[in-house]
Amino acid sequence: MKEEEILLLCMRAGALLLQYGGETSRVEQTIRHLAIGAGMDSHQIQSFVTPTGIFVSMSTPNGSITKLHRMEGQTTLNLDKVSAINDLSRRFERQRCNIEDALQELDRIEKAAPLYSAWVCRLAAFISSGSFTLFFGGHGIDFISGGIAGLLSELVMEWLSDYVPGFLAVLLASLAASLLGATISVVTKSTTEGAIVIGAVIPLLPGMSVTNSIRDLLAGDLLSGVARGAEALFISGAIAVAVALALDLSAHFY
Repeated sequence: MKEEEILLLCMRAGALLLQYGGETSRVEQTIRHLAIGAGMDSHQIQSFVTPTGIFVSMSTPNGSITKLHRMEGQTTLNLDKVSAINDLSRRFERQRCNIEDALQELDRIEKAAPLYSAWVCRLAAFISSGSFTLFFGGHGIDFISGGIAGLLSELVMEWLSDYVPGFLAVLLASLAASLLGATISVVTKSTTEGAIVIGAVIPLLPGMSVTNSIRDLLAGDLLSGVARGAEALFISGAIAVAVALALDLSAHFY
């Protein structure tokens, strides 16, 4: 088995894990499992993972081989694919598949359709936003109002995700959802405008980034933990700014 193929397999699996929302420690463990499955000792493979890039160094009889992969594009949360890559790395470590099969499996995982269709995700956005609206003090019709505003935020995120950075997409989605929620509350004469707006933007909060940040910090990956925490802080700040702007505009016009 060629060292270049082993390095390619490790790098590809690690990059896909990061792309689909895996934390840094999980990526490093997966790279280690794959290298051991390829017949290498754990000390022969070293990896350094950050949210924006992966460095892998491999010691061979002919010297060291080092490869860098820079992460590009938007991160797409897909825990089903994260689980599939984890399962593949364990099977490879137990010698239940060879490197060619593993690379083909990674291709299949990458090209696989999402577990839930776009319409299911939109329905989930409607129901979750409406439920949060009720949780924060909304009543009756407010469930539908918050659900519609949350659905708009989901549609805006889908539309903008391929064109603008994630931070800006969240800002614009929060602004659109907050404006719509405030407008609907005026039309329906609701006394719980705040609950509708909060319910609409709650699904946009960076829960996974916060979770991964804490896990990275606890695992000793301070650089990745701080970076993910800063990302979550900026996104939360964008949501707060959008909501404040929307409420200020609605107060002037309504």
